Amino acid sequence: MRRTQMHLSICSLSTLRGDLVHTPDTFAPAPSIIVAGSRADQGPGQREKTTPYKSNNANLSLAGSSTRLSDASSHARSPGAFPSRSYSFCSDPGENTDPTKTSGVQHGILRNLPIHAWSHEASRWTTWYHTPSKATSHIDIVTWNVDFKGQVAAAGRMSCILDHLRDVVLANEPQSAVILLQELNQFSFASVLEHSWVRKHFAITPPDTKSWPWPPRYGIATLVSRQLHVNNAQMLQFHKTLMGRTAVFVDVSLQPDDDPNVSQHVVRIANTHLESLSDEGRFRPVQLRATADILRAPGVHAGVVGGDMNMVGPADQDIHVAAGLGDAGTDGPDSLTWGFQPRSGRWAPKRMDRVFYTPSPGFVVEPVKVIGKGLTTADGRWASDHYGLSTRISLRQTETWQ
Repeated sequence: MRRTQMHLSICSLSTLRGDLVHTPDTFAPAPSIIVAGSRADQGPGQREKTTPYKSNNANLSLAGSSTRLSDASSHARSPGAFPSRSYSFCSDPGENTDPTKTSGVQHGILRNLPIHAWSHEASRWTTWYHTPSKATSHIDIVTWNVDFKGQVAAAGRMSCILDHLRDVVLANEPQSAVILLQELNQFSFASVLEHSWVRKHFAITPPDTKSWPWPPRYGIATLVSRQLHVNNAQMLQFHKTLMGRTAVFVDVSLQPDDDPNVSQHVVRIANTHLESLSDEGRFRPVQLRATADILRAPGVHAGVVGGDMNMVGPADQDIHVAAGLGDAGTDGPDSLTWGFQPRSGRWAPKRMDRVFYTPSPGFVVEPVKVIGKGLTTADGRWASDHYGLSTRISLRQTETWQ
């Protein structure tokens, strides 16, 4: 018998508590995938311990989705061994695989993604949902690395983070928000799909873990308010990666609130988790430049990218400048987002998480705020080893607009 989900918070920073509801019929992890997470005291320069996934298929292929968001995405069928320099994507047997729907860019492969929203009538996630025709004047953006470690325990921590966003960070603005999540594992991804606040207010892309590099150890996902007008969603698979890293893009429409007669403008919002570890720093500049190039694509007025940038060394500190991006935050002790939960005695706290943007006419990105400090679950676990960030983007009319 399925328990009724309670609209209560399980976070210690909130005043109410409730239970995480697990619905087995909506999620069944593959028992053949065994993951040993990194230790709690593991720092940014240490490698994560894993049990490799074995595959007899050495030929990796990629296929994209159809160009319409309402169509199902299609992925290649060949799982690749992990860790590896190459990653593939898995698919349902019933999905169409059409390699012509992918497009090559300089530093990766770009393909369309579907966006799913919860249908209360059908009691399932579906591509068909109502979206407004009118653009909004602003969007609140949250980015948070939610920490994949712990497998099943990650589901409870994810629920705590969502409760905190619902009750504190986005309590008054869930209808114009985009949430960028990194390091979701299969259990925490299922927790996102089961959360009543997410089902009521948000759509999600990718809609499942099939779009993650195989095996789906952990990945990223973007939640988009159902009240936002979404034009497109895409995933970039980086060529230069040892960890199967990607970026997810959603295109939304923004309109200045001071003049409704001004035409709508497309703003592209990216979610990424750049390569980890100090010895893989050579990949991060390439990955960020590839992301920035797509943010500046023709037809896009402005772009913003949030995520765990893993900027652990001195050489990382200006990679956004080389990519032509502005930084919505500033350096300083109040801007640090990693190294406190738990406190590391071996590595100094880092400003790992960032929000970057393309300088564009009339595009306003408010200074980021650090969120989630001290957030723990009801049983005393840190909600994540990272703090989150929040900001607001908007458009102002300029003299150059027609």
